[in-house]
Formats: sequence, structure tokens, C-alpha cells
Amino acid sequence: MTRQNFIQKNLINRSILSYLLYPASLVYAGYMFFRRRVLHPIPYQADFTVISVGNLTIGGSGKSPIAIALLKALKLRGFKVAYASRGYKSALENGAYLLYDGKKFLFPIDKAGDEAVMAARSLGNVPVFCGKRRSDVLRIARDLDLDLMVLDDAFQHLKVHRDLDLVVFDTQIALGNGFVIPAGFLREGLSALTPKCVSILHQKPHEAPNPMLEERLRKRHQRIFHAQSQNSTITHQGKEIDPESLKGQSIALVSAIAQPQSFEKSVREKGISFSAHHIFPDHHHFSDPQTIELLKQESARYLMCTAKDAPKLESAYGDRLLVLGLDSTLDDELIDLVMEVTRG
Repeated sequence: MTRQNFIQKNLINRSILSYLLYPASLVYAGYMFFRRRVLHPIPYQADFTVISVGNLTIGGSGKSPIAIALLKALKLRGFKVAYASRGYKSALENGAYLLYDGKKFLFPIDKAGDEAVMAARSLGNVPVFCGKRRSDVLRIARDLDLDLMVLDDAFQHLKVHRDLDLVVFDTQIALGNGFVIPAGFLREGLSALTPKCVSILHQKPHEAPNPMLEERLRKRHQRIFHAQSQNSTITHQGKEIDPESLKGQSIALVSAIAQPQSFEKSVREKGISFSAHHIFPDHHHFSDPQTIELLKQESARYLMCTAKDAPKLESAYGDRLLVLGLDSTLDDELIDLVMEVTRG
């Protein structure tokens, strides 16, 4: 059984294993509740507005595209903004660094996390930080005269004060099987949602709305907004190409994302056929000898990946690499709310 099949069978749906692990999930859920309500440290408060974009599930809700879309909208409205990523599984994760100063990268991109590099390329002249020491990130950003910083994947990070928490829900995955890990797909229960939180129902390509989830969140008096993501351009070595030109070409997919099946659907939506899909764990580095040999032996003329995986594949497979982009749109009311919070 593949990792994705295991998740679908036991964490998204309920199985015998889910129920066997349920007592352990109650212990973990209790710890997370105690941690948030009792062990909450005195958080560091920045001189500018801080907003987290996070989720309740293990992954795959689309936090980063929403964070990027929000910052693009605020930037267009004249706000001085910055983005910060944990840099999960990257060389810069265990620290606090200014990765991109708005003009150039200050570290090699292979040292940074997927989302941080993707954000820097998408946001242009917006500073991008990397590292899980979020309070130190806020400290080193003090000299930038910011109005707002978005902390990507920081809902469970309790050491910094946030003026607003945006909690993202994938409309397809929703709450998984409703259990907390290890029996389910939730990091913590709905009790983590406070009045300072707003919920965002994220409708990815090919996904439908989820009125049942929306109704459940409304019963908790949650402010609810919507976001939609759509496939955008396909690029080759930075240049946009017509999907029609790829018909009849030999193409294999490569991904290290939380929901690889969604990537497959997106490629098919573009009318593109592929011979294989090399699926790796989320945030895979692609630099180990086994992976290099596997992709080297792939006979397809092109390898197609997501914008998230592209930075780690470009140096080795640039002339073979096709990148499928993604654009996200947010409710105008959500942007208005963030502007109101930022202005105080």
C-alpha cells in the first residue's frame, strides 16, 4: 500500500486501524488542548501587524498559495508587506534568516524551503524570511518599516503574537475522518479555533464547495471566507508555452506535494497525457542518489512538476522541466478585513 492510499484509507476515511489508534489520538488531542490553553507562553509582539496562515490538518490545504495571494493584494493596495516561511526540511529551518531582500536571494535557493522560494519568485520585491524561530524572524524584520508580515504555517506556533489567524480548510479533505493524529488527519481539534481566527474554505482545481463543512464551522460562530485556485500557465525554462504544443510529447510527472492526485487532475485538465508519475513524500529534496538515478533513467522527454517543486529540480533537469503554475483568488471581504486589522 502506498503512502497516499494509507492516508486515504485510514486518515481521510475511518478504518479498523483508525479506531484502534483512537485512544492515542485522544491523548494527543488533550496535550494539544493543554498546550494551547495552559502552556501558552508570553508571546513576542512585533511593532507591525502579524497574521498567520495555517490549518488544522496535517497538510495539503493550500496555505502558501493563499498567503501569496493575500500579500499580492495588500501590496497592490500600497501596504509594505513581507512573507515568512518555516522552511520545513530545509538547511535554513533551524534559525531565522532573510532569504530574499526584495531584489536578490541572499542564500542559495537549494538551502531554503520550497514555499519560501516559490513566494520570492511570485511576490517580486517583497522580502521573504525563512526559519522556524518566528520571534527571531520578527526581530530581524524590525528595520524594514513593514506594515504587515504573513507567517506561513504558523497556526500551531504560539511564541509570537498574531493579530489574526487565517485557518485554511481544503473543501475536499475537510476534517479528514474527524480524528486527531495518529488516528486521523487533524493536528488538533476544532476547539483550537478562537474568536481571533477566521476560516477560509479553499476550493482547489476540480474540487467542489463543501456546504456541510461550512455549516459546521458557522455553528462555532466562525467568520468564513472563500478562496479558489485555478491552474495557470505552463513554463519551460521560465518561458510560457502553449499546452497544445505538448500534445504527443513524452511527459512524466514528478511531485513531492501533499496531494499528488490533484496535480494529476490538473495536468489532464490541460489536455496533457503522461506516461508515469514519480510521487515522493511532501518536501522531498530530490538530491539523494536513489532519486537522481530514478529520474535520470526516466525515458520521457519532459518532466512536469508544480511551482513548489520546481526550485529543487531546475539545476539538474532545467532543459527537461515543465512547470505548471497555480493562481489563487480571495474574497474581497477577506482582504478588507486584513486591511482593517493592519490599520488598527
